[in-house]
Amino acid sequence: MPTPAAMTVSYAGLLERVGHRCFGKRSSFSADETDDIEDAIRDGLHDVYMAHTWSFFRPNKPITTSAPYATGTVTIVAGVVTLSGGVFPSWAAVAVLKVDDEYHNVSTRDGNTQITLVDTTVAASAGSTYELLRLEYDLPTGFESIEERLNYPPGKSECYPAAEMRDDRFVRDRQQSTTCKGRPRYFSIRTVEFDPTVGSRRRISFYPLADAVYSLTGRMLLRPTMIDSDNQFPVGGEMLGQLILEACLAASERLHDDGEGVHTKRFQELLPLAIAADQLETKQTHLGPDAPRGERSVYERQSKL
Repeated sequence: MPTPAAMTVSYAGLLERVGHRCFGKRSSFSADETDDIEDAIRDGLHDVYMAHTWSFFRPNKPITTSAPYATGTVTIVAGVVTLSGGVFPSWAAVAVLKVDDEYHNVSTRDGNTQITLVDTTVAASAGSTYELLRLEYDLPTGFESIEERLNYPPGKSECYPAAEMRDDRFVRDRQQSTTCKGRPRYFSIRTVEFDPTVGSRRRISFYPLADAVYSLTGRMLLRPTMIDSDNQFPVGGEMLGQLILEACLAASERLHDDGEGVHTKRFQELLPLAIAADQLETKQTHLGPDAPRGERSVYERQSKL
């Protein structure tokens, strides 16, 4: 009886199967032959991944907020903040600093005891109390976005309504007009910059800014990636091994033979079956979010904003 691992497609297995179909051998491929095989694998994976919103691309992942940091006191000269009696957290560069009831965006974290504000005219005397509130959180590596909402886990006696996704302008406008802290009710996903080595980098931002450590969980959208000799296994390979194999072989028909053949037909037969199975697996079994006693009506009004 085949083991579960034997039923999972891998880069090595696809290299062998596609190579045998195209070149009549299972190993010892030239560099050009390997490039041709990898082109077919890449196209085949793309055909599978774009055909349906697969459940394995939407795993549940946690996001944990940071509590405000206010250890020690600060001195501010020309926007440079020096801390005494504490160590600025690693996320200080993506934060706002509250001093004398005024909020100031942080530009850089220069060291454990120094940050620089965007506004370099800000000053505060030695021994000033402060509070640092985190504005943004990096999405976990390899993820593109989050689906619609982030759920709070049930507490000892109540369950909070989910934090809802909003357009980034909605969140930015509220952060700028009424900077406040509390349990996050909304969030947005923003692109920070484009890194050619990994693609676009994404961050999540909350409103209100978190006033404590909260653990939220939501379905995140995984970013498709190509497989290779180091990263052997494709996303979804455990569930869709045969479909992925046929998709890659079908792509090799188009690239190598300039036409469609038996593998294209087989891929087209398997695809609707795989989609139906995935939809059945993820069929909704419950309705609606829970909310603490007396909070649902408030939450519903907020959701309409």
